[in-house]
Order: sequence, then C-alpha cells, then structure tokens
Amino acid sequence: MPDARTAPDSLRSAARPRRGAPARALLAACLAGVSLLLSACAPGTDPETTRESLTEVTEHPAPVQAAEEYDAEAHPDPLVEPIDCSPYLVITARGTGEPSKGQLVATVAKSVSDARPGEVDTLDLDYPADTDVNEGGTLGARLLVDTLDVQHEACPDQRFVLLGYSQGALVIGDALSDPEARLVGGTVGTIDDGAADAILAIVFFGDPRFVGAEEFNTGGFDPALNGLLPRPVGALEDFADRIRDYCVAGDFVCQSSLDLDEKPHVAYYTNGMPQDGAAFVITRLGPADPDAAKGSGERKADPDATEDGAGERAADGASPSAASDAE
Repeated sequence: MPDARTAPDSLRSAARPRRGAPARALLAACLAGVSLLLSACAPGTDPETTRESLTEVTEHPAPVQAAEEYDAEAHPDPLVEPIDCSPYLVITARGTGEPSKGQLVATVAKSVSDARPGEVDTLDLDYPADTDVNEGGTLGARLLVDTLDVQHEACPDQRFVLLGYSQGALVIGDALSDPEARLVGGTVGTIDDGAADAILAIVFFGDPRFVGAEEFNTGGFDPALNGLLPRPVGALEDFADRIRDYCVAGDFVCQSSLDLDEKPHVAYYTNGMPQDGAAFVITRLGPADPDAAKGSGERKADPDATEDGAGERAADGASPSAASDAE
C-alpha cells in the first residue's frame, strides 16, 4: 500500500486511540454530565445556508473533480491505512460547520469508550463538512468505505460503531447504501460484505436523508414528514436492526420544515438523545474484556501525531487525515 505522506494523490487516515475511564466506572457514571458538555458546544447554525447547501446536492450533480478523484474503479488504492486492532472502532462524522473538537457525536463516542476501558478506539472522519456537500460528502463517503474495508481486512475481529450528525449522517448513510440510492459518493465503491457485517451500531442525529416511515426512527418527529433529502424507503434495510435515527419535531433538516428555526436542529446537544444513543450502542457491545483496562499508556497509530491529535498526515494540500476527537 502506498505511503500517503509521499504519494500526492492519497490521504492517510490515522486515529489517536484513547484509554477509557477506570474499569469500575458504571454506565450511569459514563453518561453523567454529557448534557452539560454538549450544551456548551452547540454551534450556531444558519438555517438558510444549511438548507441551500443540502438542496444543491440534488440541483447540481457532484463535481467532476470529486467523482473522478475518488472513483474506486479508477483509483482502487485505499486512501487510508489501518490502525490498531482494538475490539471496537467508533467512527464519527460531524455536521456542517461543526468544529472537530467538541462535536455532538464525539461525546457519544466518549461515553462508549468510557464504558469499555481499553477496548475502544475512536476515529473522526476527516472530511470538510462544509457547505459544498457534493464535493466534501464524496470524499467523506470514500474515506468511510476505505476505512471499514481496510480495517476489516487487517482486523477481522474488530467491530464498528458509526455516529453521524446532520451532514455526517448523510455521508454515513450514503456510504452504507447501494450506489444508485446515494446522493453523494456514487463512484466511491461499496463496503465489503464482511466489513458491513462487522458494523454493530449506527446512530444518526438530524439526518437530512431521514425517512419518516422507517422503523428505526426515534424522537418526537412527525412520521408523515421526511428530511430535506429523503433516501429511498428501505435503502438501509440491511442495517435496520442496528440503527437509531434521532429526529425532533420542527427540525428543518430531518423534517423538511418551512420554519427555518435553528433551535430544533441543535436541540440534540441538550435533549438527552446523545445519552440515549450511547446507551443503545453499549447494549450492542459484546461481553467486556476484564484484561483490556490493564494496559498502560496511550497508543498512537501514527508516529507523526502530536499530543493533541493534530500533525501533518496529508500530502500536497489534501485534507488532513482523520484524527480522534473523543476527548
């Protein structure tokens, strides 16, 4: 596999795995205080800009640059390299404009990690998450497909958890769907069957591709309403028993509301749904490993990673590689 630090057309994905809390920590303690942390991190959202950036996905096909650059058939070499073979890998995808630090789903990932000390690594999908959803979403989908496939090949016993908010939910959902059901990433390839089977849990918040009739939905949503960009009914049926798709009433992104009030779309930071999502994930994990928490020190998959998880891991001005955000 080519080294992305020298290959100009590749990106190298790396995570900085974190140790969990002490093994004696109870699940309740793992989830305590999450609401306070989230409320301090809720980003400001411009509803009009968000709505326009999402609807442009259907009005303008993905730019040729993204479709060609990340075409899996034309460029089959993975954009990522495998990281350590922990029992569980949690992959997060942030919403439009969210900072890498303090994103909504990072705290969900931390709760899962704290519940299983020494067993969980967290990887933030480092895609742009900006208003160019076609371009950035295509990169995000390719990164996710490659990460799952490469990790499963290197670590066949590893299991995956996928967490996405807003645009991040769109990217994950499209990567899991058949190419013909996607709005972004139609050329980036599909997840291998083995890697798909290794996905234990998927949690979405404020999903633009929300479909009100799906059985895995939860929240105060109106089932007669869909998101701004609803996916075909049944597009994620292979994962239906592993998904929780959270949507609150009035969220203009997952309920396609004419009222562009930003408050419902950021309500997930304070309404308890992240804690509920974390609890759902934790119930799907296998038996705890009593020896996992005995390890000492912090493992680093990338020798160039700095203490705060930054570091140069991209070439020729490409987007930096994925880094852990579950601080």
